[in-house]
Amino acid sequence: MDAGKEKRAAFAALVIRGLAARGAAGGRAKGPGAIGAELPASSPPGLAPSAAGNEEPDKAEVRRSAPRPDGQALLAAARAWAGSEGMEIIPSCCFSCNTACELLVFRRKSDGRVMKIEGDPSSPVTKGVLCPKGLAAVDLLYNPERLKKPLRRIGPKDRNSMEPVQWEEVSWNDALDEVADKILGFREREGARSVAFLEGTRRGWSRVYSRLANAFGTPNHGAAGWAQCLWPRLVDCKVTFGAQYSEACDFPNTRCVLVWGSNPASTWPILGADIMDAVERGSKLIVVDPRLSETAAKADLWLRLRPGTDTDLALGMLNVILKGNLYDRDFVSNWTSGFDALAEDISWRSPEVTQRLTGVPAGLVLAAARLFASTSPACISRCVSVDQTADSIQTCRALSILAAVTGNIDVPGGNVAVSLRGERSQNTHEFILADQIGPESLKDRAGYHTYPLLCGALSPVPSDHMPGFWEQLASGQPYRIKAALIFGSNAAVSYTNSRRVRDGIGQLEFLVVCDQFMTETARMADIVLPASSWLERDNVVSSFQTANEYTVFQQPCASIGESRSDVAIIGDLAERLGLGKLFWKNPRDLYDYLLSPTGLSFGQALEKRRLYAPLVFGTSRKTGFKTPSGKVELYSSLLEAEGVDPIPRGTAKEEAMGRASGDGEVARVVGGPSFEPYPFVFSTGARSIFFRHTENRRNPWLIAREPRPLVYINDETAAGLGISEGEPVEVFTSTGSALMYAKLEPEVAPDFVQAVPGWEGRGNINYALGWENFAEGIGTVPMRGLRCGIRKVSDGR
Repeated sequence: MDAGKEKRAAFAALVIRGLAARGAAGGRAKGPGAIGAELPASSPPGLAPSAAGNEEPDKAEVRRSAPRPDGQALLAAARAWAGSEGMEIIPSCCFSCNTACELLVFRRKSDGRVMKIEGDPSSPVTKGVLCPKGLAAVDLLYNPERLKKPLRRIGPKDRNSMEPVQWEEVSWNDALDEVADKILGFREREGARSVAFLEGTRRGWSRVYSRLANAFGTPNHGAAGWAQCLWPRLVDCKVTFGAQYSEACDFPNTRCVLVWGSNPASTWPILGADIMDAVERGSKLIVVDPRLSETAAKADLWLRLRPGTDTDLALGMLNVILKGNLYDRDFVSNWTSGFDALAEDISWRSPEVTQRLTGVPAGLVLAAARLFASTSPACISRCVSVDQTADSIQTCRALSILAAVTGNIDVPGGNVAVSLRGERSQNTHEFILADQIGPESLKDRAGYHTYPLLCGALSPVPSDHMPGFWEQLASGQPYRIKAALIFGSNAAVSYTNSRRVRDGIGQLEFLVVCDQFMTETARMADIVLPASSWLERDNVVSSFQTANEYTVFQQPCASIGESRSDVAIIGDLAERLGLGKLFWKNPRDLYDYLLSPTGLSFGQALEKRRLYAPLVFGTSRKTGFKTPSGKVELYSSLLEAEGVDPIPRGTAKEEAMGRASGDGEVARVVGGPSFEPYPFVFSTGARSIFFRHTENRRNPWLIAREPRPLVYINDETAAGLGISEGEPVEVFTSTGSALMYAKLEPEVAPDFVQAVPGWEGRGNINYALGWENFAEGIGTVPMRGLRCGIRKVSDGR
């Protein structure tokens, strides 16, 4: 047993023993190990009873004598305690983020009110761990600001008016009838392209919504995050491997973890725990991050790169590996194509050149490359930051190639494909009815001719290039878009260049928003539909972001007002649009359909709690990779066919060798060299464990812990600007500005500031991000390696 598991075992033993003692005493044990003796049913989210009483047992003795923790025993003990408090437990899974951690919902029997939420100790993935977003979700459910009935706007008509908006409540039938009548009318008069379907981050209904957009026939479908989050990684996986090998790691068997541009301790706690378990077991940890994050603080090697130079750093490490003959010769020879072209193309990238390009010392470039290549097996854990560079596809490709040439693909301890549990996937072009949009209609899609990796067949969900869409909406060129339906997205905040987005929304003749709260976007709508929270829905959750080996399930635990599941809303709207035969009468029909290949109904699957299938290794070495060549394509034939660079190149050799800045470093940042009034390198990469994108900003428990939009600044830099901890500052660019609050950290580079996104109002950092230098092939808006200025806000401003 590794050290991390041993610690959890000791704690679990205390919990089990305390609950057993309490049960023996009729539910009111008071001595050592008494668990929950004083915990009221209405205690705040996440408030756990003490794990020990007046005296703490000797920990070494506990480790020797206690049995290994039994998740089912812990669950049974929790049920017993809940029953003694007049509550029942409903198992479900969270959807405050895409991890979808299994949890226990404690519901009062007398009136059905949800009292608290805790992690599920019987979960083989989370083992009872739950982050603040899940623990505080009771407030999401009962928040008084929740939308509870459909609303119709009755004034003012100007969407950007500062006057208070007036609303009237309407029935669901009236609301959906009006929506259907309006958009069918636009389609009849102007064509399907006059209506847009927009959405937010992945949820259980997302692909059903994409299906509706395609069935309706409009080419105008998109989301704030697709070119900015995950799509570059998934396109990379498709063109490089033909499978999602780069997106999952076999942490239990690895000996080295390279975390690139991610801080799982804040954004993905379960994955963070897996990484720390690996470290305690003896695995090496390399972290690439411009800021000393919680994860970077635990690393054997921390590579503090200049934001936006990820491709250059990865290629520099690759060159060290290739020139040092540290690559896996057998795998490269038998299972890759394009090796010689890659080796020649990066041959000039010495550690010294890499230092000039990225700011990472040459010695660290050497050490990190050698450690990763020589410690086998190894894996790369990456996330959204690599999707948000000015060459996002190539950043992702460089990391996939780094894993491939070292032989760490499809092996125990390496990067792996998740197991197949048998259910139907919603993440296919077949499910979303992508073929419903004909070739002529595709040409009407914003960005179709310029960004084939986003708008065409290689995209997971072919969609608009959103900056082009918003510009078209605002200008009316090349044709007018008259109406939009926005589900699960605070679009006025979530998109970069937010002021221009608001201009575009203001031009719509008809806007429908489906959300849980009256967001900035909802306030601009004509019809607002109240969506249910994840605590009120069924769902089948199967994703590498959730678990490598398990599919988990959600079930309703409560119902608030007239809020409805998005799947139910989409189904009812489809019926009114004459598309009912392509959809499901109710959500459970959908989930029965998805699970039918397993032989289980959704209800039966809920009884099982989860579906399991183990990881299978080495399949690619038997059947080949699902690429045109049957190999890992270091030189991508699919990208070449789309007119996109087939090899990741990063900074051009001529620029790297001839355009060094005065301090010996190449100024490869969007916006050009360092000059006033924008002297700082800037990114919006900071994340908080309390929020996800724009979500949870109405939760008082979470807001109390991080009440204001933060920007991280070097403490000496701040002192030079007269800025103290917590003071308001303005972060500004040529596009716009945001009002934020200084968070001072000595380990932040003196010329770097990092903002936390997701806030409404003046704290919305997207007001400061413009639209330029889009990533080749996919159109990503760069959000790393930008330029900004920062100044103290005086009391009178």
